[in-house]
Amino acid sequence: MDAQFAAMMLLLVGAWLCLQQRPNQQRPDEETQTEWRGESAARFAAGLLLLCAAAAELFQLPPAATLLLQQLSLYAALPLLIIVLGAQALGYQWSRMIWGRVLLALCVVFELCRRNNQLDALLITIAAAAVIALLLALWKMSAVRAWLAAQLMMACGALAWISASQNLLEPLLFWLSMTSISVMPIWAERLKQSELG
Repeated sequence: MDAQFAAMMLLLVGAWLCLQQRPNQQRPDEETQTEWRGESAARFAAGLLLLCAAAAELFQLPPAATLLLQQLSLYAALPLLIIVLGAQALGYQWSRMIWGRVLLALCVVFELCRRNNQLDALLITIAAAAVIALLLALWKMSAVRAWLAAQLMMACGALAWISASQNLLEPLLFWLSMTSISVMPIWAERLKQSELG
């Protein structure tokens, strides 16, 4: 897959995340604005990091800036999305402050792994955590949606595994597939809400 195409797809996914999870959303039939939940704030932050990484690739920023933003997206935003998915599947409702601390902890884990040359092991761990979080999320979905989501997730997961096993020749491809995996349950949730509403 071309890196420019992957960056464009990441840009679209990041923009969608930021739009769907933005603060103070108000539905047309409601008069009051809803409170910005912690998981929405975490997804919004991950979407912003994703947008920055995609923009750095598209606009060809200096290599040091591109590398920094790419690493932020791979080792902070992606695990944040996966932890949000797992926590939501388990029924945990954490505040925005806790999600901010989770993001800081992910940055610390990244730095420790970077200093010990264990970033490849960290990515494999992230992929394994994504599979576990997805299984939990699929368990909460209805049968038909779960089957469709499972098929899409298996395809993206295979792409991510191939990228990870080839020493990440294209990190944006890995990010795209793993982000798609993390975002699919949100799409399924939105579809379910639109059918009920």
